[in-house]
Amino acid sequence: MKNKIRKSMLEKRTKLKIKLYNTYNEIILKKIIKYLKSIKFNSIAIYYPFRNEVNLLKLVDLLKDKDIVFPKIKGKDIYFVKVTSVNDFEKGKFGIMEPVGTSYNKKIDVYIIPGVAFDKKMYRLGYGGGYYDRYFSRNTKTHLIGVAFDFQILESLPVYNHDIKMDIIFTENRVIKGDDL
Repeated sequence: MKNKIRKSMLEKRTKLKIKLYNTYNEIILKKIIKYLKSIKFNSIAIYYPFRNEVNLLKLVDLLKDKDIVFPKIKGKDIYFVKVTSVNDFEKGKFGIMEPVGTSYNKKIDVYIIPGVAFDKKMYRLGYGGGYYDRYFSRNTKTHLIGVAFDFQILESLPVYNHDIKMDIIFTENRVIKGDDL
């Protein structure tokens, strides 16, 4: 079931017209910036967009006063590396751009996490590797922000015990909060 959903969502995301993609990205970015201004944090994890994921790379320049970290895959695990420029990357596992550097060993206050799909109960469906799920099973969960295009929000997803829930999800059309249910 999860693989069927992944395939369908990835096809839809791939078919998103560039003009619409850029417009949606700008809307989501503005919402996230406004939200981040309303909360206290010193460090934030974001990601390098892959396969038409929401592009939040502008946050690297906009959040210069914060520690910004990006995920890097090693074996079956994910860890985070501090980045100061969008040039601090190289192609990593699965062709995803990954940060160059050593592991960030401080507490990360906020995580912005992409997904192939999310549901209205705040669960996330990723690419199927389980990297974020494994990471959060071993690390203190802080504030989890999901980002997606509105068509990626489903009524419900098949969920397992290890699946993580977001605290808030941003799309171009809405903001879904965990306590809104």
